[in-house]
Amino acid sequence: MPPLNLGDGGGVDTLSGITTFLSEGGSAARVLTSSILGIFISPVVGLVDVIDAIATFATAPFEGAGESISALFDGLLTGPAALIEAGARISENAITSVFGAELGGILALPLTVALALASLYLLATFLDEEETGNLFPGLPFDVPIIGADEEAVDDQ
Repeated sequence: MPPLNLGDGGGVDTLSGITTFLSEGGSAARVLTSSILGIFISPVVGLVDVIDAIATFATAPFEGAGESISALFDGLLTGPAALIEAGARISENAITSVFGAELGGILALPLTVALALASLYLLATFLDEEETGNLFPGLPFDVPIIGADEEAVDDQ
């Protein structure tokens, strides 16, 4: 028995599928029972589609927020890690070119640790630095006409 193919369910596809089915020896009773079952099943399928649309509408903001948070953490962690990796490669090339491959390989770990600790020290001193003026960095007072006058902030 030939298969009953109604295409995407549009009017022309349905009529073409029924005509092809009947011309290839298909049963008219099967077409009739399929049509009756389709009449009873289509509201259930429509209701399921409406429920799916409501569920998708309710969960879409949470899925979008999850993807956004994932992209945020990826950007926050991957970007600095790539920067550290690039700095490590530059340091490796510099150590190798200055000390040679053999001595550079021996001194690579201590020099890398020293560079990392020096970087952390510079960052800590920058964060601990007292407030500066509004004209030039490091100037201990504000120039009254230029910039905004600020109150001293107690950083604790």
